[in-house]
Amino acid sequence: MTSLVWLRRDLRLHDHAALATALAELHAVQPVFVFDTEILARFANPRDRRLVFIAETLCHIDTQLKERGGRLLVLHGKAADIIPKLAAALGAKAIYSAEDFEPATRARDEAVKKALAPTTRFVQVLDHLMRAPQRMLKADGTPYKVFTPFYKLWRADMGPTDYAQYEVKDAGRYAKAPSSFKAAEGAGLTRINLDEGPAELLAQIGYQYTKDSLWRVDDVPARLSSFIENKLAAYPTARDVLPIIGTSQLSPYLRFGLVSVRECVRAAMEKGGGEKWIAELGWREFYAAILYHFPHVVTLEFNAQYQNGAIPWNNDENMAQAMFSGQTGYPVVDAAVRELLETGYMHNRARMIVASFASKDLLLDWRLGEEFFAQHLMDYDLASNNGGWQWAASTGTDAAPYFRIFNPILQSKRFDPEGEYIRRYVPELRGLSTADIHAPWESPLTKPANYPMPIVDHATAKDRAVAVFKAAGHKMGGEH
Repeated sequence: MTSLVWLRRDLRLHDHAALATALAELHAVQPVFVFDTEILARFANPRDRRLVFIAETLCHIDTQLKERGGRLLVLHGKAADIIPKLAAALGAKAIYSAEDFEPATRARDEAVKKALAPTTRFVQVLDHLMRAPQRMLKADGTPYKVFTPFYKLWRADMGPTDYAQYEVKDAGRYAKAPSSFKAAEGAGLTRINLDEGPAELLAQIGYQYTKDSLWRVDDVPARLSSFIENKLAAYPTARDVLPIIGTSQLSPYLRFGLVSVRECVRAAMEKGGGEKWIAELGWREFYAAILYHFPHVVTLEFNAQYQNGAIPWNNDENMAQAMFSGQTGYPVVDAAVRELLETGYMHNRARMIVASFASKDLLLDWRLGEEFFAQHLMDYDLASNNGGWQWAASTGTDAAPYFRIFNPILQSKRFDPEGEYIRRYVPELRGLSTADIHAPWESPLTKPANYPMPIVDHATAKDRAVAVFKAAGHKMGGEH
């Protein structure tokens, strides 16, 4: 008899809640991953570096499984149809997976449950988060809308049992791969061959492989250890300094589950002095809870008074093109956008600067920014990305006050005082002095001819944004 372990946002074989739970039963275990065409439909770039990352990860997992007597079964198609068909073909007694809390994936999982035979159990466990959103409620049973009280509950009494490692004792426990592969193909399912490596794997699903040395998949323990030992203590201040890597840069690995949130919390707790970093992991869980309890935020403003056209968002395509190609004329904004386009990552402080500039200075619809990040961020996570953009746009929960609008020049001078970050990603400005680089238009004699003038005047744009939000009937105060 066989059980399926459906890998989704937990692409690893250690500290693995679903795998450990499946192994506690007596059945042989068959790990499976599905390239879900319903998810891939949103990401049409044939060179999407995240697909490269996933492909390399899957090949890495398959290599590990071979050493343990198993193989990874990779399929391509609509997961809601594939998983029930696979379970039937294998006569699976159970399917184990980590619970996902996004609206679309919750609906997908419900469809899978309904399609399974009555004799097949669908067992879901908590893995992607430390605490399940449905348990994170106030005393009156309603969900939190403000981070601080949410975090106090989330952090309260968190101890070793909460972030303990799941032991994976899998020697000799995997299903016979040839039989699993044959059954899947016999059921008409499209199996992806991993034997030729990630490039061939991607070709089978219509994507192209480009080696990405920035995001290796075989050095995750070293990345976590290096951050904890060398950067955790300085994180509270270093995380905002644009020219340096003061953050863990583990977010892509958390997003796809190459490292577990338990590992991160455990390492920080054991080291000590990591409360600020743990709090940032708390923000990740807060936004996941917001998305779970208020799924309308996917397409609508969290704050109802800003919905249905209350904010006259700017739909100027030329302005949006300038914004999302790094051609605004504001060096720190352009550097941030180009960093994302070049590396698949954007500095934490830069994300706030970009989101504020786009949604306030340019009054671009926050949904445009959310989609831009969705298409390019290695660590793209719907809950966190949506929450961050709505925070900056002052339309979300626990949002920045509408009159709090980042001054891109002051932000640049404060967090990139020597202009190192700007020079790294905006080569047109590398020859400028530190005095000129933050606002090159103020020194027309030295300003490069191939760098644009600012597309808006910040002071004028700020006044416009404040007026727009006032007109929308913004009221001070709210839940605390």
